[in-house]
Amino acid sequence: MIAFPAVAAVIAFMCAGFVGWDAVRRPRPERAIWTVAFLVFAIAATTEVIGAVLGWSPALARVYYLCGAVLVVGILALGELYLIFADRVPAIVPGLTLLVAAIAATAVWTAPVLESRLVIDGWRAIERGPFLSALAIAINAGGTLVLAGGALYSAFALRTVASGRQRAVGCLLIAAGTVVVALGGTLARFGRPEYLYLAMALGIAIIFAGVMLTRGAAAPVTAMRLRPAAARTAALSSQRARVVSLPARHFAKRALLSSADEGIQYIVDVLLPLDDEAIAESCRRWSASRIDGDALTRTQARQVWTLRILLPPDARERYDRLPVLVQAQMSELFDEVWSGEARADRDELHA
Repeated sequence: MIAFPAVAAVIAFMCAGFVGWDAVRRPRPERAIWTVAFLVFAIAATTEVIGAVLGWSPALARVYYLCGAVLVVGILALGELYLIFADRVPAIVPGLTLLVAAIAATAVWTAPVLESRLVIDGWRAIERGPFLSALAIAINAGGTLVLAGGALYSAFALRTVASGRQRAVGCLLIAAGTVVVALGGTLARFGRPEYLYLAMALGIAIIFAGVMLTRGAAAPVTAMRLRPAAARTAALSSQRARVVSLPARHFAKRALLSSADEGIQYIVDVLLPLDDEAIAESCRRWSASRIDGDALTRTQARQVWTLRILLPPDARERYDRLPVLVQAQMSELFDEVWSGEARADRDELHA
């Protein structure tokens, strides 16, 4: 029966195209990784269709086993890691991933294939020795653990953050979809192969729904069209001119605003595209601690409003969607650290 693998392949290619286009417009590591995962899944389903229609070959069986049985869950898990931990994933992880993928490809491609069994058993004609079996189990078990653990971690960490609950639900759906796909493989091993691609089609649809929820929860700056640095600096200077009229004797100090300009640019380019929780964590690492309570002090309110005025209009839209305490944390960081020279100039004006 080729209907189910064909449907699974179509869904996976559609998912890869949608998420891939999203990754091009708003680059994020997990989006790029999930694009690869959906493509790998689509290749596996397509080989099942080709094998059913044209007959299996040793190469086709190996492609299926490498993509569908070994790699796809591990790639999904890597995307989950980048979603949850953002910039805290060690830089060595992508290299280790490529190394494991290369080892897996070598093991699959050197595994013997019983060609006499290809007609009846398809990809199951691959002789899976102890190393290849252990490698497949380790990648799938480790990937499933990361997906399930990541979903639970997100649900726990974001339980009190209203803007993060959608992302937690998305992580749960990704984990649930992976379990559904794994269940299909389990049923196939117990003699019910007809359910393999039914489970795969359903599972990949659930995973895609989870990815879409995390995409929406990340609150990307959808309307932000970043301008060239020179144009952005000119706009910031124009906004400052409307807010503060500096006496003529201070015009010579305009060079001191460069630190504030760089701080605004960092906020626009680096911080605002992150989700709310990641922004708060990044500010904390930059020395601006999380702020407790349910209201701002007068000083915090001034800092929040000052930063809002200095932001470009498209970035201001994203800033306004942040929780007010995260706004205060970011504005404190800008006021106390990144605009230090401008603050000195401002303080002298008030002296």
